[in-house]
Amino acid sequence: MKKSIVLSVAALIISATSAALALDGAALTGKWQLVEVAKDPAGKPCPFVGQRIEFTPDGKMISANMPVPFRYKVNPTKAETEGALTKNPELQGMELMLAMVNPSQTDWSRAPIVYGVELKGAQLTMKVSGYTPARYQKQK
Repeated sequence: MKKSIVLSVAALIISATSAALALDGAALTGKWQLVEVAKDPAGKPCPFVGQRIEFTPDGKMISANMPVPFRYKVNPTKAETEGALTKNPELQGMELMLAMVNPSQTDWSRAPIVYGVELKGAQLTMKVSGYTPARYQKQK
């Protein structure tokens, strides 16, 4: 009896941990309104987070402050994560979203923009190295 309870608890913990580590791209899809601006130590806003951001199902991130839609990728591979964290160690321990402008670039391990992200229901936090976190609310 004790053995089956222990195994059930272990399975539950492993399942919850796996689910927590995977960013839900479908839940990310939609329009988001900025509620807390990301700033650098001098108080200047981050150019990579806009007042409004839309994430499309086909992997595009659209914002008025971006000259063109960015492509984005959630749940990067181990190699992509290692490449991103080498350049952005401040984001260690966060879920990562990679972004790039050049549609012909396919090597996500060299993505020029890396966000540390946290998605909790209708709340999205995006962090860029060197800036405070930006916080968004999902629009209906």
